[in-house]
Amino acid sequence: MSLKWSRHPLITAVAIVVGWLAVACSDTLKGQREGGAVGSTGNSPAAIAVQTSSLFVTVENHGDQPLVDVKIALKPPSGVVFSTSIWRLEPGAKRDLSLSDFRSNDGTGFSLRLQRPKQVLVTATDLMGKKYEVTVPWK
Repeated sequence: MSLKWSRHPLITAVAIVVGWLAVACSDTLKGQREGGAVGSTGNSPAAIAVQTSSLFVTVENHGDQPLVDVKIALKPPSGVVFSTSIWRLEPGAKRDLSLSDFRSNDGTGFSLRLQRPKQVLVTATDLMGKKYEVTVPWK
């Protein structure tokens, strides 16, 4: 008994969906194995822009999709990480985060008077599950 694709539209549809998912998953896994793009893909500009000042850390979404679960961390030489997060950042949106918004794991607030960060690390995920990571030096 041979199956003909024209007689079984459901099997054809399932085969197309499974093939599409296999290609999508293999591209995602390939990007993760190769270290992924750091904030950008190919020749396109970075999806996440980060700027620092004496009062704020500014995070901007340059991508074409909303970013979710955006985590921003200040890494000073002491090794204690101070972090904050943004639940969702729409495309083209810019968020200024006060340095007083950053806290360590024990709840201690960050103070630029006591220490100066070496770098800022931003991680996020878009709605398709693609992960972004950007590290910038403190200026």
